[in-house]
Amino acid sequence: MTDKELRRLRRQDLLQLLVEQSREAARLQTESDEKSEELTQLTESCERLKGKLDEKDVQLERLKEKLNEKDALLEKLKSRLNEKDDLLKKLQGRLDEKDMSIGELEKQLEVLRSDRWEQLDSDGAVADIIAKHLKTALFKPEQSEGIESDGRDIHEREQREEA
Repeated sequence: MTDKELRRLRRQDLLQLLVEQSREAARLQTESDEKSEELTQLTESCERLKGKLDEKDVQLERLKEKLNEKDALLEKLKSRLNEKDDLLKKLQGRLDEKDMSIGELEKQLEVLRSDRWEQLDSDGAVADIIAKHLKTALFKPEQSEGIESDGRDIHEREQREEA
């Protein structure tokens, strides 16, 4: 409305316009207050969410540190495991050497036993031992338990030890 049109209006029309404008102003003020309240709530909500995000960031940093510690521990344990594996390989090598040495010693023992058997057989001691065992087993079964594997009587050995 222009100034000219405004001057032509009657007082009652002007009052009506003022009442209508004041109602519109009151409605707009109420709407503005509601929007301001919504804005305040959204701002507070945004601040709470920022606080929670900050807490989550701190928590993530702690978890990263723990994960790094676990990774370091895992690497240390892997290193120790590799050391143990190396030690096991070394010990397995030594065990294999010992097994070969035992095998050689067993062969030597077998040779020595066969040599001893041949010597006893050539001396006739084997026949004497067998005869003595048979004689004891046949005629004195209760004493056969006292005969040693080399054919000597346990009592004879004890007497020799006492002397």
